Amino acid sequence: MTAEILQKVASEGLPPTRMNARRLFGSFSFSHQPPYSRLPNELLSEIFLYATCRGVDDRHEIISTPIAVSQVSTRWRNVAISTGALWGTIIITFPISRGQISRALTWLKRSRSYPLSIFLDFRDPSWDWDLPESAHPFRWQDMEALIRLLIVHAHRWKQFELLTDTWAPIFTILHYSRRIKCAPILESISLSRCNAFFAARNATFAPAEMKVPIALFGGLLLDCLREVSLTGVHVDWTTSPLRNLTTLEFKYLATDVTPTKDQFADILEACPNLHSLTIIGRGPQADSPPSSSGSTATNRPDSRSKKSARHVELMSLTSFTFGFNDMDYALEILSMFSFPSIKTLALENLSNVDPPALQSLDATPLLKRLSFLDVSSDATTTPFPLSHIISLKLYSISASQATFSQFFDKLRNLEYLGLYNASKDVLEALKPSSNVDFNSSILPCATLKDLECRDMDPETLLKMVKLREAVSHLGHVSFEFSNLCPTLRTNFLDAGIDVVVQTTAQ
Repeated sequence: MTAEILQKVASEGLPPTRMNARRLFGSFSFSHQPPYSRLPNELLSEIFLYATCRGVDDRHEIISTPIAVSQVSTRWRNVAISTGALWGTIIITFPISRGQISRALTWLKRSRSYPLSIFLDFRDPSWDWDLPESAHPFRWQDMEALIRLLIVHAHRWKQFELLTDTWAPIFTILHYSRRIKCAPILESISLSRCNAFFAARNATFAPAEMKVPIALFGGLLLDCLREVSLTGVHVDWTTSPLRNLTTLEFKYLATDVTPTKDQFADILEACPNLHSLTIIGRGPQADSPPSSSGSTATNRPDSRSKKSARHVELMSLTSFTFGFNDMDYALEILSMFSFPSIKTLALENLSNVDPPALQSLDATPLLKRLSFLDVSSDATTTPFPLSHIISLKLYSISASQATFSQFFDKLRNLEYLGLYNASKDVLEALKPSSNVDFNSSILPCATLKDLECRDMDPETLLKMVKLREAVSHLGHVSFEFSNLCPTLRTNFLDAGIDVVVQTTAQ
């Protein structure tokens, strides 16, 4: 039977082999198409999204990536346009151009129903701060036109960030946010009026006609909101949806628009899972007017008001950043809190925001309070377990070597230390004791692994590092500088210190 079949096939003849193979498998000719051209559309889309996410720290890269991939080929363009999540970042900056508006409209359309991250930066690099706000080239009418464009997509907002030089655009946003009926996926809000002057101790809000507080989003309950940053921006502290937050920032608020202590305590108590708190300049109102000298805390038995404030225990807080320019206020506010889970601390001296420029504010009372060594007769201290802290940053902090030494004695588990324009006494305090016997127990901050310095005395830093290395390996040390002689630079490299050249103004 088999022989008969073979004979029949042989008599009928076979189709041309090459023609049959080409029909089944395509041409035998060499393909010039790269392997990635055969990737499924779904996988190609995920690659595009991954490439965009890699540039998350560079918003302009997030914008340029979709444009780049959509110009490679017709297929890539079709895949990119059909990937709605690829177009979910809206960026508009000053000066606003017709091209930016056109791009924003295109992105809003292509992103379809996907979440939106909105970044608006209307700061003018050439703005003269001595001019009235009404002279600023970005006006409230410009902000109104933009917010009308974006507000219809508020149900898709996931992140919203606005930076301005003046108050009118912020006021416009707050006014129009009251019209929003729902923002079910909004996770992060950042509003910044970038004028540090309002952190000055006697500065009051301006323009006065726009001082009236407005509830953020009209008091709308935002179930997913977790991060709020207000820089020079005040709201209605009672009705705004500041609850269930994990990150909260108060920066550069004028003295007459800050929340009361009770309002501030209410906000914090409504955020039981708060992990990060930042207070730069002003948080809640003080019980007494700010001092004119900047530091009188150590000259009076009790520098705080006799009126007792509510004490707030932040059980989940692990990170605290505190910037101050009035020592009485700083000590008063710190007395409100307990940070039993603190791990990261940053302290910043803001005395340079007060015109005329003041001498560096002595941080001794603050460091003593934090290390439970306040010299005042008040026995009440802020529950602040320094032994839990693993990361510390000090910005323009001045104190005596003895004060720093007492402070460092409490930091028994410190792993990272950042020093920025701090007094060189802090470097002296990090040196091993004079009776070094190669026992790490006498080494200040013996667990320190990473040290980062900027605008510090280079010779004192070099000497300190060498002395510590003689006792115990310090780990990674970096020094950022703008002008360092070649000899010192060589010595730094020989000591194992990474040298970083400042490329931007600090």
